[in-house]
Amino acid sequence: MRIFLLPFFLAASFLFSSCRDMALEYYNQGVDAMQNNRPEQAVDFFEKSLSYRRDDADAHANLGVAYFTIGDYADAVEHLKVALDANPNDPILRFNLAETYVEMGSPQLAAREYEAAIHLQKDFDEALAAYGKLLVQNGRYEGAEEYLVQAITVKPSYEKAYVYLGLLYARTGKLHQATYYLYRGLQSDPNSVDGHMGLAMVFLQRELYDDAMTEYGKVILRDSNNAEAFMGLGRAQAGRAQPVQAERSLLRALELQPEYPEAYLALGDLRVEQEDYAAAIASYRMAIQQRDDYAAAYAGLGRAFAAVEDFDEATESFQKALAVAPNDPWILYYAGQLYRIEDQYQKAREHFTKSLANAGSDEKVKAQAAKALESLPR
Repeated sequence: MRIFLLPFFLAASFLFSSCRDMALEYYNQGVDAMQNNRPEQAVDFFEKSLSYRRDDADAHANLGVAYFTIGDYADAVEHLKVALDANPNDPILRFNLAETYVEMGSPQLAAREYEAAIHLQKDFDEALAAYGKLLVQNGRYEGAEEYLVQAITVKPSYEKAYVYLGLLYARTGKLHQATYYLYRGLQSDPNSVDGHMGLAMVFLQRELYDDAMTEYGKVILRDSNNAEAFMGLGRAQAGRAQPVQAERSLLRALELQPEYPEAYLALGDLRVEQEDYAAAIASYRMAIQQRDDYAAAYAGLGRAFAAVEDFDEATESFQKALAVAPNDPWILYYAGQLYRIEDQYQKAREHFTKSLANAGSDEKVKAQAAKALESLPR
C-alpha cells in the first residue's frame, strides 16, 4: 500500500511574516521527517505548521499521509478531506483517500475515489492497478481485468499490475494466463504476498499439492493472519491426505475469520472424506447460514445426506444447489449419482448427460460422467 507525499516547498503560498515563516519551517521539517521514515515526528511538525496556518491544504494533505503511515486512518481521512475540499480535482489526493478507505475496510468509498482519480488522470497507473486489485478482492473480475490491462498498457514495466492480473486469472480458473503473469510480477517483487497467493491457487487447482503447500507457507510467513492462506493450505493438506494438519489449518482460518463460508465448505469436504457425515453436515450448514446462495455447500450437504441414506434431504439439497448453479457439471454429476442410487434412471441419465455437456475442459468430471452414463441400465 502506497500513498503520495506532496512537494516539500510552499514558499509561493506564504506571505513574508514571522508566522508564515514558522509554518513553512515546520512544514519542511515534516516532509524531511517523512522522507527519512519518521512519520510520528512528521505528524508533530505538520500539526505545528497548521497551528500557524490552519487553512494550508498541502499541510493537511501531508499530515493525512503521515497519519496513514502510522495507521491512524480516521485522522488521515479527516485531513485528506480538508485538502480535497480545497483541491477537488487533484488525482493524487483522490488516490490517497482511496488507499486510506481500503485500509479502513470501506471498499465502496475507496472505489468512488479511485474512479475519480482515474477520471482526472486517465494514465494514472498506480490508481488503475490499485482499483483493479480492489475489484479482484471483491469478485468483480471483468471490470478488474479492464483496469489492470490498462495499467500495464500505460506502464509495461509496472510489475504489481502483472501480479494482480495473475491473481485475477488464478481466481477465475485461467491457469495458463495466471502462471505467466504471476511469474512475471514475482521477478521484480519475489516477496509479493499476492503473487505467492496466486501461485498457490494455481497449484491447488492443478492438484500439485506439495507446491501449493509451499506457496501458502510463503504467504503465511509474511502474513500470519491471512485466513485465505490457511484455508488454501488446509485444502492442499487434505488433497495430500494429511487430514489432521488440514483440519488444524481450516480451524485456524475460521479462528481468524469466523464469517468464512469457503472455510466451512472445505471443512465439510474434509469430514466427508473422513466419513464423519454428521460433522460434515454441520459444517455445510454453517457455510449456508453465512451464504444462503452457496451452491457448492448445498451440493456437499446433498452428498453427506446421501451417504447416510437420507435421500429426501439429499434430493432437496441438490435441488437447491442446481437452482443456484444449474449448469455446474460436478453438481449435476453428484445429483445424477443420487438418482441412480434411488433407481430413478431416467433422471440420472438426464443429469449425467447435462454434466457431460457442461464439463468443458474439466477432463475429470467428463470421464466420470461418461462412465456413469455407460453404467446405467439400457
